[in-house]
Amino acid sequence: MRSERRLRTAFCVSGHGSLFRAAVARCDDIGIEPALLILETKSAADLDDFARGRGIAVMRLDPRDRAAFDVAVTKALVDEQPDLTALTFDRILPATAVDALRHRIINVHPALLPAFAGTRGIERTLAAGVKVGGATIHEVIAEVDAGPIIAQAAVEVLPNDDVLSYGRRLYERLEPMFLQVLRWFAEGRVVHDAAGRVVVRGARYDSLPVVPALEPFS
Repeated sequence: MRSERRLRTAFCVSGHGSLFRAAVARCDDIGIEPALLILETKSAADLDDFARGRGIAVMRLDPRDRAAFDVAVTKALVDEQPDLTALTFDRILPATAVDALRHRIINVHPALLPAFAGTRGIERTLAAGVKVGGATIHEVIAEVDAGPIIAQAAVEVLPNDDVLSYGRRLYERLEPMFLQVLRWFAEGRVVHDAAGRVVVRGARYDSLPVVPALEPFS
């Protein structure tokens, strides 16, 4: 059962922020309180006003000075102390931030990890000629794209796919999975087993294309 207290959630966004916008739109359904948005210079220009208009604190940082960027990101997250931080971010968080928010940072990766870790996950999926691609949401640790996997969505790769056509189908699976994962955290159902793997209590692991299976929002 969902706690009365909302999950205070920070977001770090590099692009258009589609998943962030979806989470804000459904925050009542998934039980989160969007508290902080960290952007970089290339992030969509309207995100500052979008967030501020909804009472969400915003920081837009220039990553060209990497040392200053790392200090600013770490300070913002450590000062805010969100219950969860969700990344759709092209920047690697500094180890100080990861250590300070252990088990409280998740990342969205556009491939089925451990395959195609790192950058350009969609392009590398298509170039490899695999027949099934997908997306992964995982816990962030110091090693890039190596943290415990929380959920994955499988997407068929069609012979004539390009980045846009495949990416559209991928997003159709990714958005509901992302919202579901946030809701599981809000419900306190995301735990670690004895081997350090992430397990969602009460979730179904026997159904594709999204594992654990999506659940209806009541």
